[in-house]
Amino acid sequence: MSKDKIEDLNELGAKLIKAELLGDDELAASLRERLENARKASELTKPEPSASTSRKPQNYPREKFHKHKNHRYDNEEAKMFKRNYKNDEYDDLNYDDFSVTSSKKLKNEFVHQTDQKFAQNKEKEEKKSAENCSYCFDSTQKHLVISIGKHCYLCLPNSESIVDGSCMIVPMSHCYSSVTCDEDVWQEIDRYKKALVEMFDKRRCECVFYEMYTNENKYGHMVIQCVPLDMNVSNLAPIYFKKAIIESESEWSTNKKLIELKDKTIRSTLPKNVPYFTVSFGSENGFAHIIEKNEAYPAHFAKEIIAGIIDLDPMVWMRPRKESFGQLSKKVIEFSKWWKAYEFNKN
Repeated sequence: MSKDKIEDLNELGAKLIKAELLGDDELAASLRERLENARKASELTKPEPSASTSRKPQNYPREKFHKHKNHRYDNEEAKMFKRNYKNDEYDDLNYDDFSVTSSKKLKNEFVHQTDQKFAQNKEKEEKKSAENCSYCFDSTQKHLVISIGKHCYLCLPNSESIVDGSCMIVPMSHCYSSVTCDEDVWQEIDRYKKALVEMFDKRRCECVFYEMYTNENKYGHMVIQCVPLDMNVSNLAPIYFKKAIIESESEWSTNKKLIELKDKTIRSTLPKNVPYFTVSFGSENGFAHIIEKNEAYPAHFAKEIIAGIIDLDPMVWMRPRKESFGQLSKKVIEFSKWWKAYEFNKN
């Protein structure tokens, strides 16, 4: 067989493996047929063996251009590659340089290139998210800040609050979630929580703390929301949230629907980079849930539950009104008076 024909067969074989990796069954079947026809044609053009030798003609093994048991990619793995890597951002990966004679080498090179591309895109997204972040302390609206710690700050929202006294605990530098933040950040968050619980307890309110980390905002800035509920209704919060979390996903969910934290923390319970929602009540740990469907957990998920507890007009939590600088300043001054006795940052 000529060198050109061998190269043609190798090229067809490489394209066949690429199609199998991407789960394109129709293209794979077409390439497999073309490869078989080309192999048969090459055998027909082989010269007859010389009469002066008893050596049998050497046949090219059929397995060379067919899936070997050690090189086979089952349908599920092919689907995984198709799902994870069939994207415009990977179109520049070069598959034609891979040799059909080593599908293991092809797979390793494929994974290496996609991992490299993923890492580059991840770095770009992280950088872009941090540059445009309004929660990083250098970019935040300073007139809403109540307290500044070493690693976190306490501030008020820049729009109408769902409940008077609603506030936020925010890390000063860009980090994504309670699970991934540094230990010193986590400890200061806990210190702010304890101070807020004590402060609102004197005002006959119980704090509801919640956080949401989603795939849609995986590089966003983490925020711990604090909503104080009057003691007359605060006992309903665990019941409402538990019911809403259990009903949020389908009965065929892969993960446990409700994770009761009790004596555990979110950091010791969930792995890093897994999307989740968590809520706690006063000084008691509450619940966590691994989010499988983003649509089941919109940004207003917790606000809608709280609105149901206090019978609040939906427009307040669905479309909170922007407040003037004067209105916001008044809220900051009032909250600062409440907070003064509980401020632990003496700088």
